[in-house]
Amino acid sequence: MKLRAVLLALLMSCGFYVMIQTMKESTFQPIEWLYTEPDGTPYSSITFQQPGLHDRPPVTWKVDQAEEVDRLLQFLQAYDYERIDPDTLQLFDDQPIFTIHLHDESGNSMTILIEEGILIQNDRLYYEVVNGPLQVDWLMEFILSNKP
Repeated sequence: MKLRAVLLALLMSCGFYVMIQTMKESTFQPIEWLYTEPDGTPYSSITFQQPGLHDRPPVTWKVDQAEEVDRLLQFLQAYDYERIDPDTLQLFDDQPIFTIHLHDESGNSMTILIEEGILIQNDRLYYEVVNGPLQVDWLMEFILSNKP
């Protein structure tokens, strides 16, 4: 009888641990990883890619201002993200998508697919905006203010 009680207690504690881990993962915010140093962000540049129209190549421009990188990251911190499996992701592949790429000196990157509300870290980790969609008005103002 004591063995059953011990096994039941062990089973309940393992179930409680799994429940807590699941709750932590469901409100996961990858943006916390961006600020690895207290004085700033590891990302140093932003590359904007505007889709080309009528078989034209996409228009791309780069911004190296730290203030603009911080502005974008502060905007992204207002949202909650959930990690998703890229195999189950259904993107509109037939339509060109406006993207924003953040880069740092060590080769790390984050891609933001604006229309989809998807963030991709280092081409491996996919996150979806949970409490979205992204505020397109703010993003359009941000993009236009940084366009050369």
